[in-house]
Amino acid sequence: MVSVLYRSVDGDMQVDYTKRTGYFAMKEDHAHEGCELYYLFGGERDYFIRDRTYRVRAGEFVYIEKGELHRTLDTGAPEHERVVFNFGASALARLPAPPRSGVVRLPTAERWRGEALARELVAESRGDAPGRDAMIEALLRQLLLLVFRAAYAADASADRAADAATPSAAHRTMAEVAAYVGERYAEPLLLKDVAEKFYVSPYYLSRKFKACTGFGFAEYVQLVRVREAQRLLRETDLKMIEIAERIGIGPVANFHKLFKRLNGCSPLQYRKRQRAGAAESPL
Repeated sequence: MVSVLYRSVDGDMQVDYTKRTGYFAMKEDHAHEGCELYYLFGGERDYFIRDRTYRVRAGEFVYIEKGELHRTLDTGAPEHERVVFNFGASALARLPAPPRSGVVRLPTAERWRGEALARELVAESRGDAPGRDAMIEALLRQLLLLVFRAAYAADASADRAADAATPSAAHRTMAEVAAYVGERYAEPLLLKDVAEKFYVSPYYLSRKFKACTGFGFAEYVQLVRVREAQRLLRETDLKMIEIAERIGIGPVANFHKLFKRLNGCSPLQYRKRQRAGAAESPL
């Protein structure tokens, strides 16, 4: 198993490759300040994004928008090989507007090209040839353009809707629960109350939500609230107490504590960094 193969000097681009022979599910809180492109060389994975689970098969890409909550989970198949490209705004300069998060399947005639670019990126990341950074950036931009075109073509023909289908009835119910949290995060969201809303027991909801999404129920509620807080910090001038009220977290001290635990910085520091980064962005 290999992990990070390459990270740019400015930290704006990273290539992470893994080939696993056993079972594995992401355990850490997962959302990025940048975007992510995931490619599955072999195996099969469930990929939870925001409020739904996608079944990802070998030869498929997953595009993740900035700040999107996501986790990968086992499907019962113990082996998989994948590569993850994390990147910031500079990689998107002059490309078409990125698609929404989700699975992207290239047209049959283009699949060999997509995998060849992904393999070439892995090989380039392992080496130290002159101009490696420039080559990795060029290859990644070419791959992104290929994936974006396929995503927009699928959206136009409604083919991509099939990828949104959840793997089972339990996954569909838990997707509804996640969507409910996404709409009602500002309200009190106790496990027992939400379980009653969906006509299941608290034990069933707790167990199935974790199994289908990779997140504990309370953990997911907190992450959705903090994600909205991040948006408000980036896009508004609201005071911290106002943001805490809008996302459903009681005393502002609790908001500060939770935000810092999940982000590694205070809300005010996050706002300053985001606005400084936006001022420097080429987009």
